[in-house]
Amino acid sequence: MRMANGLNGEPDHQVMVFVMDPVAHTLHDLALECAKPAKVASLIKMPAPGKDASPAPAEKNPAEDHRPQPIVTTQDLGAKTIQGLETTGKRTTTIVPVGRSGNSAPITKTYEVWTSADMGLVVKQVWNDPRYGKRTVELKDLSRVAPDPALFRPPAAYTVKDAVESLKEPERKLEANME
Repeated sequence: MRMANGLNGEPDHQVMVFVMDPVAHTLHDLALECAKPAKVASLIKMPAPGKDASPAPAEKNPAEDHRPQPIVTTQDLGAKTIQGLETTGKRTTTIVPVGRSGNSAPITKTYEVWTSADMGLVVKQVWNDPRYGKRTVELKDLSRVAPDPALFRPPAAYTVKDAVESLKEPERKLEANME
């Protein structure tokens, strides 16, 4: 991710790199081209699938919402080869009725997703909403070769800090100053 502007409004040209290791359930973020001399890579440990300790957010009861409700339909798009992978597609169409979002005419938006069962991943997604335009995210240059484990480690010049512990540091300093 390339940062657009620095804190002073000037072009920052800082690049953030995010490396996710789905096997170790970790996420590193590294700031490249840092203005600071210290290079720090944050390490976030993610819960393994099915072991999420956080409860799901409570869903709103549509019966309590007196605005017109959206009409949602799903369509099976069948099979299609994308990037050499056999995928299956689904399109969800949502019609936002007049008055639901302050709109004077119905709004039709679609979300299309193509998934590879073989790889267990989403290969292509397409969002189309007249309010925001069309956005497509597609997997490119897929390689089935196991990546070098070194790709999942921060460079030697970086100090690795646990992200959760780093967030607690200011609180500990504040508590120490209040004593």
